[in-house]
Amino acid sequence: MSDQNNEQLLMTTLRRLPRAVASSEARQRARAAFMAGAVQDGATQAEAPPKHTEKRRSRWAAMLMAAALGVLAVVFLYGWQSPDQWVVLDAVEAGGIAVEGRTVAVGESFGSGSVAVAAGSELELQLGHSLRVRLLAGTELELPSGPGRWFGIDRTLKLDKGEIYGTSGGQKLGFDLAFVTDELSARMTGTTFAVFRTDTTSCVCLWVGGIDVTASESGDVVSLEPRSRIWIYRDGRAPEVLPLSDMETMKLQMTEEAGLATPDSN
Repeated sequence: MSDQNNEQLLMTTLRRLPRAVASSEARQRARAAFMAGAVQDGATQAEAPPKHTEKRRSRWAAMLMAAALGVLAVVFLYGWQSPDQWVVLDAVEAGGIAVEGRTVAVGESFGSGSVAVAAGSELELQLGHSLRVRLLAGTELELPSGPGRWFGIDRTLKLDKGEIYGTSGGQKLGFDLAFVTDELSARMTGTTFAVFRTDTTSCVCLWVGGIDVTASESGDVVSLEPRSRIWIYRDGRAPEVLPLSDMETMKLQMTEEAGLATPDSN
């Protein structure tokens, strides 16, 4: 058979063969896979929040947190602040009186600090409408600030030397106040009282109300009875509980009768 006849036979045979469909099926599968992937990607994109939405949520969360912290800070600071100050009711020989190293005048107010009353001078103060005290000549002490509104209601007055007479006007103080010397600490409730300190001893006097006195060295606690006094000595001698002297009785009676000052009586 000639080459020309062979070529014609081959072409005729090839035309009779069934057409291949593999490439068509592959295209169909590829299209189906692509469409499925597009739908899946579209669902994923629909579910994921836009980036600007996430940023807005983060910004609002940060603003809410800052606002909450601000409110807490205001409440905390307001709760610690004292609404009351010490007001000068009377000053005898005011030139001999120093509060934090400066002189004060009647009607003046201050928060806290060291007070020194020289010989021949006297100073009378009141803390809000809760406590009135008179500092006699030769008194040196550290006055605390008034109690906070909600927090910090424990206050301590440290007496270095001298004499203090005071009263809460027959009512409870509303806060915890302790008088402290080197020899004792005296915790006050509603009361009229006196506290003295010399170079060798400390004394607490009670007219009415209640005072718990603790000896610094031994830790012993004495609940003082009205119209009595307790002496606690620096040299370690046992404390002495005695009746009030005539002078102490007179001064405490005057303190009780004076009571608390009102704004109009300052």
